[in-house]
Amino acid sequence: MVTEYKPGKANVVADALSRKVELVNAIQLEGGGQASHLRSNFLSRIKDGLHRDPQAVTLMQLIKEGKARRFWVQEGLIYTKGNRVYVPRADNLRRELLKECHDSLWAGHLGIHRTMALVARAFYWPKMGANVEEYVQTCLTCQQDKVEQQKPVGLLEPLPIPERPWESISLDFIPSLPAVGGLGSILVVVDRFSNYPTFIATPLHCSAEEAAKLMMKNVLKFWGVPHNIISDRDSRFLGRFWTELFKLLGSKLYFSTSLHPQTDGQTERINSLLERYLPHYVSANQRDWVKLLDIAQFSYNLQRSSASNKSPFEIITGQQPSTLHTLVIGYTGSSPSAYHFAKEWHRNADIARVYLEKAGKKMKKWAD
Repeated sequence: MVTEYKPGKANVVADALSRKVELVNAIQLEGGGQASHLRSNFLSRIKDGLHRDPQAVTLMQLIKEGKARRFWVQEGLIYTKGNRVYVPRADNLRRELLKECHDSLWAGHLGIHRTMALVARAFYWPKMGANVEEYVQTCLTCQQDKVEQQKPVGLLEPLPIPERPWESISLDFIPSLPAVGGLGSILVVVDRFSNYPTFIATPLHCSAEEAAKLMMKNVLKFWGVPHNIISDRDSRFLGRFWTELFKLLGSKLYFSTSLHPQTDGQTERINSLLERYLPHYVSANQRDWVKLLDIAQFSYNLQRSSASNKSPFEIITGQQPSTLHTLVIGYTGSSPSAYHFAKEWHRNADIARVYLEKAGKKMKKWAD
């Protein structure tokens, strides 16, 4: 399929609803924002703080004199490249942002580089990188959570690289969690192309038939049927799983599907990250882990790979989703045409494919 750009004036059959301004204006962002440390008056505090930050005062004067080309003032705020807002050194604003982009549920106590990526997406201040590094390195929760990575036993045989998202998935379980309403395990389903995981709460002893129903409800209805599944479950489990899927889809076709009963390091790494995420936020009785799975999934899929600099969200959808700290300042980023949007999506997919191949070779070299 080739996407071709068509100017708005020439597109006379465009859906009127997509252009109806009053409908757009009627949509309001509601909610108390209780899960966020950022307050509704955050922008006002930034504006007030600019006049109490000597560097900001100097910068505003340089902008006024036309000597700071990378910065501009709009509605009382200083902006820089990427429509990012300058955060003054005042009223503890910078630390609040660091706390939001590192400690909050949706951020998930990321490392230095990924925390930096979240903050720098919509904000800027001098020596931001050093501030992020200091904050993460002094986070007590993170310091207590160091995990030693050990090499697996034996030689690693890299799996074939999928050609597109959701062509190949891996499937695994995290068992033996505190029982909550009949649930006691997590089914982890990962798209091997984008590294996009889906976390699904399951009964402690989840049958193949039940797993198939959960897959239909949480994965297949969004992304379609995969060409193959990677799992360390036995072939009988996977056989019953596929049979139930065909039954749920109302199909009477029976053919040999691709099953790979082997361990997938990609899924194991995601399992490890999820097992580290949950203790950060779970309550003392450890029975609210089910409620945390959706936000844990959102948090993981925001994270950009250090190799490709793309997140699972970007590889799948072509863009990063809005987050609380970007909504509070009305950050939208650029607004590309449909043509350029599709072009960028294909570019992201190509980048993901290249780095998957490189990662596979690197992983084999490291493991062997």
